[in-house]
Amino acid sequence: MGESVSVRLDRPDAHLWRKRRDRPSASGSRLRRIEKPDSRSAEGTAGAGGSAAMRKSLGILIALGLCLSFLPVHAEEPAAITSRIVEAAVHADKTITVTETLRLRLPEHEAYELFLDLPDDAEAQAGDVAILSSQAVLDPQWNQVKFNRDQDVQLQLNYTLRCFQDDDAQRDTFLLDLGRSPLDLPVEQMHAEIQFDPGLVRDNWILDCGQSGGQCRYGTGKWQDQTFVFDSTEVLDYPTLDLIVHFDEETFAQAQSYRWPSRYSRWHVEVEVLPQMDLRVHQELEWTSQSSELDPMLDLFLGWPSYPDAVLKDVMISDPSLEASEYGFIRLPQDKPADLTLDYQIELASHADQWHLNFDDAMNDAQIDELDVVIRLPQELEFRTDFYNSRTYDDLNKVTLEVSEDGRLLHLYSTAGLSGDDRVSVEIDIPHGAQRRMAGGPTGFWTMFGIGTLLASGLFRLMNRHSKQRTVGELPSGINPLQAALLTGKPVSAKTLASVIVNWAARDYIEIQREGRTIRLTRKRSLIHQPEWEKQFLRSLLALGDGNTVTLDEIRRDSASCVQQACRQARLEKAQWQHKGLTGLRWLLIGLSVLPPVMITGVLLRQTSLEGIVIMLSLGLTAVTIALGSMTAAVAQGWKKSRWPLLILGFAWLILLGSVLACFVPREFPLGVGYVCLLITQLILWPLTPLNPEGLRLRQQAVQWGKDLKQMPDAKLDDWLDRDPDYAFKSYAYAQTLGLGALWEKRFYERILPSLPTVVDASGQPDRIGVLDELIGRLQDSLAEE
Repeated sequence: MGESVSVRLDRPDAHLWRKRRDRPSASGSRLRRIEKPDSRSAEGTAGAGGSAAMRKSLGILIALGLCLSFLPVHAEEPAAITSRIVEAAVHADKTITVTETLRLRLPEHEAYELFLDLPDDAEAQAGDVAILSSQAVLDPQWNQVKFNRDQDVQLQLNYTLRCFQDDDAQRDTFLLDLGRSPLDLPVEQMHAEIQFDPGLVRDNWILDCGQSGGQCRYGTGKWQDQTFVFDSTEVLDYPTLDLIVHFDEETFAQAQSYRWPSRYSRWHVEVEVLPQMDLRVHQELEWTSQSSELDPMLDLFLGWPSYPDAVLKDVMISDPSLEASEYGFIRLPQDKPADLTLDYQIELASHADQWHLNFDDAMNDAQIDELDVVIRLPQELEFRTDFYNSRTYDDLNKVTLEVSEDGRLLHLYSTAGLSGDDRVSVEIDIPHGAQRRMAGGPTGFWTMFGIGTLLASGLFRLMNRHSKQRTVGELPSGINPLQAALLTGKPVSAKTLASVIVNWAARDYIEIQREGRTIRLTRKRSLIHQPEWEKQFLRSLLALGDGNTVTLDEIRRDSASCVQQACRQARLEKAQWQHKGLTGLRWLLIGLSVLPPVMITGVLLRQTSLEGIVIMLSLGLTAVTIALGSMTAAVAQGWKKSRWPLLILGFAWLILLGSVLACFVPREFPLGVGYVCLLITQLILWPLTPLNPEGLRLRQQAVQWGKDLKQMPDAKLDDWLDRDPDYAFKSYAYAQTLGLGALWEKRFYERILPSLPTVVDASGQPDRIGVLDELIGRLQDSLAEE
């Protein structure tokens, strides 16, 4: 008995025609029903109840309904082939001419669509397909059969099945699957007559139904001379029903061999794995196209990682008319053979853990007459091979692998021709040490640079603070409310100057007297240890009156010049607390924080074809990040109107970051880290003002008192009020300046009901504490804004 061939007439896993593989597939059953919506609507009427006639009629209807409920309900029968008659003739050249007469029962719907399931692969290929019926039409583009609205359909299907010769052990065996119909529907009754040419002398046969004992419960089969006759005895709902016929050796010598769409007469590949786990590749190939239906493309990546996880570098092609795309493909000519030499390098752009190299060109369904592959490793690495047939999943014995004694040279070559179903691949593991070295490349360096800049910004912030703590609740000394505002980054306004005036009253430098709606400021003693601008401000205000006393009405009329001068001199005084060296370092860190994301984006640009879009998105993201930092500084200074823009910028930043990362597949972790470090650095440094030791000491007093006001226990607050009855009045101006007015009122209003000796009413009696809010409001209105 010689070798044998397995050929299926209608295989369960048969493919559609090759040129129509991309047709839309039907989910589930291949019968698609398009139902017309029911336009009928139920209507009911309600009559006047209560009459005896109505009750009698209702009783009759109920009794009639109960009687009808026992009648059988006929459900709509499912789609099926009620009768299938197959007449086939098997010829000596391994072709089969088939005529099928099918009678179908289809549900009552508007339209039907079925797809033919005929072989089209390296085993067999159906051709000359035709349907004879006035009730159905064949769409040859998709092998689609469309029916009219008839429920009872009869059609005749004619086709020729060409079975190709192969070299396996079943070359002289026919295996015909009779269990499935070409329309993928259950068959209720089947009659098949398979006639073999007189010259085809069978050796033995079997009707295999997947049961032990050689019995077939689906039907009976018998031979009538050279004709095999089968009649089903039950519904064939996709069963295993194979007719296996063995013939004498060389029976099908005239059968044709399958021509794969493309062919390599010779394919020589040399792959050198470099120490950094990149690949240097040299290819020599002699290639020919054998089909006009495929668009042949050569994949230079040989498998994966491929673009964008890996990129091609220094590609050299012997044919100058060919060019490699950035995705790693070369379009091969269809009208002439190609004799090419290729040299290039594949660089890893991601943290892959292995190289998976394919040497079978399954993309082009190519047969390879001679395959020779040499792989050089920088050290002994773990690798695996996988040689198998994709149709039978049997191990492939056409390929030999030789490994050198030191494990650094792999030689893989074919001992026989490879078909388009054969798969040859090699997997090479990338050591963890090599992955760490890859992480230490340009992207790794700039990632660490961004993290370093972030840490430097955090250290800079820690250094720019005064570590000496004061007594809990102790008021700031040597600093007035306006200076406290300047040192803590709060805005300077008319309210700040009003707080300075209230602070004068609390320190007993002036007396504030109310006479009806008139508020008068009277000097009690001179300012001695205060800054010069503060002394000049008091003199300017009193000069608006008689030099010793001034009313708010007089201040309102002409206070713009003295307010502007006071604010200008106060800001000039702030410069004496700034640390010039640290100010320059702050701007340097802000600038350096921009470098990591920009440089990482530049490194990764080669991984995407959207370079222009990436550049624009990156510039926008950088600008939004810097704007977020500056907006944070404005919010920290008390500009409440900046909160909504800050929130909007935050959402814009997230959207832009996601858009930039989406341009790279997979999304790059270093790039995300770079932008996150940039954002945090900007948020740290923009609100920060570097100060010298004296400025840090004064700012620490204001900041600590604000925290104490929030956290100070009630017992400690009462202790301060016992020690200094004017503690609440003295702290009021600082609370207003630091934005803690509501908190001050919450902590003090119910505790301090007695006198405020420096604020008196028209009768000379001390006013209640509630007058302070009115006082600072009227002072703020009287002082013109800068």
